[in-house]
Amino acid sequence: MKQTVPTFYSAFQCTASACSDNCCIGWEIDIDPRTYQYYRSVTSPFAKKLNENIYPETPPHFLLGQDERCPFLNQKNLCEIFIHLGEEHLCEICTQHPRFHEWFGDYKESGLGLCCEEAARLLLSDSEPLSFVTMTTEEQPDDADFDAELLAFLLSFREQLFGVLQDRTQPLAKRMKQVLVLSAQAQDKIDAGELMGEVSDKDSSIEEDFAEEASAILMETLDFLQTLDPIDEGWSKRLCELSESLFDILSQREIFYQLTAGRLYEWEHLCVYFLYRYLLKAVWDGDLLSRVKFSVFSTLMIFLLGMQTFSQKGGFSLQDQIFNAKAYSKEIEYSDENLEAVLEQTWVSSAFSLPSLLGLIDFLL
Repeated sequence: MKQTVPTFYSAFQCTASACSDNCCIGWEIDIDPRTYQYYRSVTSPFAKKLNENIYPETPPHFLLGQDERCPFLNQKNLCEIFIHLGEEHLCEICTQHPRFHEWFGDYKESGLGLCCEEAARLLLSDSEPLSFVTMTTEEQPDDADFDAELLAFLLSFREQLFGVLQDRTQPLAKRMKQVLVLSAQAQDKIDAGELMGEVSDKDSSIEEDFAEEASAILMETLDFLQTLDPIDEGWSKRLCELSESLFDILSQREIFYQLTAGRLYEWEHLCVYFLYRYLLKAVWDGDLLSRVKFSVFSTLMIFLLGMQTFSQKGGFSLQDQIFNAKAYSKEIEYSDENLEAVLEQTWVSSAFSLPSLLGLIDFLL
């Protein structure tokens, strides 16, 4: 099997106690079928605690305890399953997090999710354009059925978008707008079954004018985000503060832009990350455009969170960027319900229309 990963993928190591967060607190941890069957077979004295702290229905998962701690996280923040059963008997999510994978027959893509501070640091700390490497592995091909011609088109088109985003001879705003316009054309080609040739935006009829003021569109998107179920209650508070202070925050955008002018590659990396993680999923349903809109919107939201941080602290460090990316990713990417809700909005809400997103890019960047 061929596997593609970001070049920094193999450099990842959990920072454990050095991390400000804990992956065993505040997360519902599902148990994969193979590991669940093993846990059911345990007969040692530890079996009693296993049985008492696992919800057996589909999907089986650990029952969180006080302060939403994993019931097997002891007072020294050590894993009791690791201690009593061994590392080889941790469930998949515990051994794989924050890695993500997508399989397409004999081709696989993997990456590191932004909900992890160390993964975000690896993504954001290098100013060089994000790059990927493909290797051969011993893993057996996946047997899921998919449209190979569509996958080839998506792979080629994504490379085209990466090239646009990483062309630093152009302003970041222009690059991100071109990504949206090209993606609208690509969606038209998919809908028409025309999967040959490079996508061109020369004949695009998309207008960059939008009816509402950009600040009103931002307020609408913030109102929508506040309707989603939060993983961390602090996120709800932050969105509320962002809405209440939006106009004051936006009044400082020129200062913030000047402060971060030499760090715009961080948002370039973020947009590339979202496209890498989500665009190929269109092979399952043909819906490329919503995933590109999601990628651009997510990048803009993290930019807005940066402006909020700057307005509160008077500065904006790499660590601030990492925490903001992690907070957004945790609440949106790592809740299936929230992710689906945002993707749906890209089709039904005027705030997520192409003209609105193009206008927001101009307004914020």
